[in-house]
Amino acid sequence: MPSYQFSEYLQEILDQRGISPPDFRWLEGSSMPQPFRDLLVHENDMTSTLEKYHQSPIGLEVLQVSHEEGDYVREVILNKRSTGEPVEYGAIDIVLDHFPLPEKQAIVSGNEPLGGIMNQMEHPYFSRPKGFFSLLAPRICQGRFRCGETQELFGRYNQLLNAKDETLASIIEILPPV
Repeated sequence: MPSYQFSEYLQEILDQRGISPPDFRWLEGSSMPQPFRDLLVHENDMTSTLEKYHQSPIGLEVLQVSHEEGDYVREVILNKRSTGEPVEYGAIDIVLDHFPLPEKQAIVSGNEPLGGIMNQMEHPYFSRPKGFFSLLAPRICQGRFRCGETQELFGRYNQLLNAKDETLASIIEILPPV
């Protein structure tokens, strides 16, 4: 299976959290177990996918942010607004130069997930998953998802693109166990 080169900013977050991409076990989408296949193997944004699955609006907790050279990078936990239960750990590198000012302001405010902002503002985009993976739960996920270090978690490396095929964001998305 392929290995992917992440942006230096995403790699920095992963390194800080002890998440080592060489430890990712890259999977074909068709071999992803359910319900993770339905949640990850598609070309939709994760915010609306998770809202439908969990039947709850999705909230955002920003763990850390860096903003350099037009890249706005943040580490996040997406959660069910109804209960606060975490539904995704993510690291996202957003290219702010490809967004109009109102969207930039909404993104930088850190109150809503990127997919929710783009859907609300009717910003055309499409999702292009680059790869699917499993890994043993990193420490951040063990704490947030209340699982052990031997728990296998599933995720994807995704890119959001605009109509000009320009990258809007690169995202590592890891889901909790069910």
